[in-house]
Amino acid sequence: MRKLIAAAITAGSMLFASPVFAQTPPNVLVVGQIAEPKSLDPHAVTAVNDFRILMNVYDGLTRYKDGTLEPEPALAESWEISDDGITYTFKLREGVTFHDGTPLNAEAVKFNFDRMLKEDHPYHDTGPFPLAFYFSSVDEVTAVDDLTVKFTLKEPFAPFLSNLSYPTGLIVSPEAVKEHGKDYGRNPVGTGAFRFEEWQANSRVVITRNEDYWMARRRSRP
Repeated sequence: MRKLIAAAITAGSMLFASPVFAQTPPNVLVVGQIAEPKSLDPHAVTAVNDFRILMNVYDGLTRYKDGTLEPEPALAESWEISDDGITYTFKLREGVTFHDGTPLNAEAVKFNFDRMLKEDHPYHDTGPFPLAFYFSSVDEVTAVDDLTVKFTLKEPFAPFLSNLSYPTGLIVSPEAVKEHGKDYGRNPVGTGAFRFEEWQANSRVVITRNEDYWMARRRSRP
């Protein structure tokens, strides 16, 4: 089983003097980080240092096409934009689950954005969400059916799809947020290629390959 280990190492550390490099098992990658992560809740952090881990644990509705800033489908397999640029309707991929086994569906997507944007949401207090302004153009998120979610904007906003590809747009498990509350950032659950395994303070964060990753399943189809 492959693992990716992100080690929190201070700038003054002598990386190649560490015994971990001589003892790394097969199929394990050790990545030096410049500092301890603040959180593994993608909606609550702003540091690139943290994003490097988050992008392996979570997916967004869209993502950046390799080598570009052009959004392409991810958890959303397709979308339609109304002629006036106000309404974005996303069709979610079928059969995607979070690492805790709960389904990725329209209600889960709505939970994510309502949590960030609505002060009266029951889990808004699990923030703060410093980059929620990326989605300040959103007026309402509606679960049309199980696999269809609609975003209604206050006005046309050209960077909307691109902002969904940014780490702040990554989708977390609502059930994990409900279970862990303000401690969710230490117990992250996404849909990504790697699952969270452990976080040893001031030492390392360990994530393990997701054997049921939706993209791997898609690529293996004839």
